Amino acid sequence: MKVSEIMTKNMVVVNSDDTILDAAKLMKQHNIGCIPVIENGDKVLGVITDRDIVLNMAKYNSDPANTCAKEIASDVVYKVKPDVDVKYALDLMQKQKIRRLVVIENESLVGIVSLGDIAVHTNRNIEVGDTLIEISKPSKVENI
Repeated sequence: MKVSEIMTKNMVVVNSDDTILDAAKLMKQHNIGCIPVIENGDKVLGVITDRDIVLNMAKYNSDPANTCAKEIASDVVYKVKPDVDVKYALDLMQKQKIRRLVVIENESLVGIVSLGDIAVHTNRNIEVGDTLIEISKPSKVENI
């Protein structure tokens, strides 16, 4: 099965100059935990998760209404093409300890595929479970 068969195609996005508050409101409105940050219409600059918002706002004591999305967007974006096999996407998620991949075609955003998409639309439940276990393992504890 290909990623294109299960990915979310109608994505909610924010522009790089939109605020973190804008991103948070969109996440709440659409009941999502991740939002791509784009520029020039469809070029992915990064992604922001609900966790990124909480951790960055706390760390820098920032005002979400006055902080641009590009300031906290992850600078590493894991991407796949729509024609790759779901198994490849799942392996990449497990290796990188992430729950979502951006789907890119010709340098343009065309979708997002999540661990949940794979769980719901495929028969790879054991692999999804193994991936979730790997992602959920605690990282090295940092002194705060």
